[in-house]
Amino acid sequence: MSESTEEIKKMEARIAKLDEQQKQLKAKKRVLRNRLSQQARKARTKRLIEKGALLEKLLDDHGDAAQTEKELQQLLSAENRYQELKQFTSKIKYQDQSTVFQHFVQEIKSR
Repeated sequence: MSESTEEIKKMEARIAKLDEQQKQLKAKKRVLRNRLSQQARKARTKRLIEKGALLEKLLDDHGDAAQTEKELQQLLSAENRYQELKQFTSKIKYQDQSTVFQHFVQEIKSR
């Protein structure tokens, strides 16, 4: 009977050791996930800073978020109007089958 008791104790010790290893692996996994998350946050922060600096440079911004947003909306609106005009003028053709937009582009390039 002492042999089976020893075997049981050995198995229980082995289970305890495996439980401890599992606990250590979970802790390592948590550390790695935290590190990965931290790196992702740092990369995002860097991108935001770079884009913000570029935006400030391009818009000559001095910290007024509402004015910056207004200027960006104006730029997007102008781009949308340009695309609509481009699409419209690409459909209008001269007798030589060239479009109004093609003539516009040639005019711009010749300046």
